[in-house]
Amino acid sequence: MILHVNKVVTLFAIALLGVCLLPLLAEEIQEPKADDNSKIEMMRYLLNAWSIRTKEKRTEPLRFVHEPVMQYHDPRYKVTKGAIWRLGDKGRPRAYVAVEMDHPQDTAGRATFEFVSMSEGPFRIEGQNVSWQPWEVEAKFQPFPDGPQPADTPEGRLDQMEQMAIRFSAEEMLGRELIHLNLHPTPFDRYQTTEDQNSDAAVFFFERGFNPEVFLIFETDGKTWNYGCARLSAAANLVKLDGKEVWNCPKISVRPKEDQIRYQWTNGYTANRHVFHLPRELQSSQFRFERNRAVPAKRIPSETKPPQVPAKPEEAKPVPKKETDSPKTDNQSKACC
Repeated sequence: MILHVNKVVTLFAIALLGVCLLPLLAEEIQEPKADDNSKIEMMRYLLNAWSIRTKEKRTEPLRFVHEPVMQYHDPRYKVTKGAIWRLGDKGRPRAYVAVEMDHPQDTAGRATFEFVSMSEGPFRIEGQNVSWQPWEVEAKFQPFPDGPQPADTPEGRLDQMEQMAIRFSAEEMLGRELIHLNLHPTPFDRYQTTEDQNSDAAVFFFERGFNPEVFLIFETDGKTWNYGCARLSAAANLVKLDGKEVWNCPKISVRPKEDQIRYQWTNGYTANRHVFHLPRELQSSQFRFERNRAVPAKRIPSETKPPQVPAKPEEAKPVPKKETDSPKTDNQSKACC
């Protein structure tokens, strides 16, 4: 009988503790989500501050899609928030740009940008510490050997691309360490290459931990399959199909050695890193970012202050003017390693 009572008391105590901790757990779950949203808003603000020029005749301006196509983080390498943004909203994207935040604080922090050109056509991105005009396409495509007949439905084609993807493997040489990259099982982007009904494409990636390092792209015009690879890393990478090497890229460096290449703004892949400072009044809790300007997210009620008693003439003193310091901007940029 005593044992039964003790068991009931113990269960009641556990239930009571769970009820008390539930609000705290809910807050912990919600806080990272709100913090992630503020980082995404910062990225969007930084990207939309760039100017994008192209010589093509376009009915709509070339711009980044409003939402990132993928989000990630990499605690091992101090990436608190990373996201991949798509340039161009129709067909194969003109480029992907990865943005990684390194411990941003309010409206300041350090951001790393990685640029990957995906299709032909001259364009130029200009901005603070950015002047990218690729002379080459980073994504290299070739026919997929013995590919299946493209299915008649998007679901069927996705299943075919997933089956083709698992035949690939990838490696990365990071310093003197050879790392086997993991294939992410689902693609982060889908698009159509032509107007054909069965035209389709998907972008998979190989990752180191949680960090994407190599893109693996499949495209079909509804009749045949092509595949392509592109780097999202400064390290040397190689990709194998059924154990046979089919693609590789050398290490990229600020001071390249033999069999390496140099960071340049004309490369199909390049990267840079710089410290950014947004205006102090643009707090993410009070503003949302549209294009290259901040818009109040909601009307903030002004606080009512109690009436002040006028000071006596002999006690009145001049109020010193407050000094407002404009935020400093660090124009130095550093290529990522």
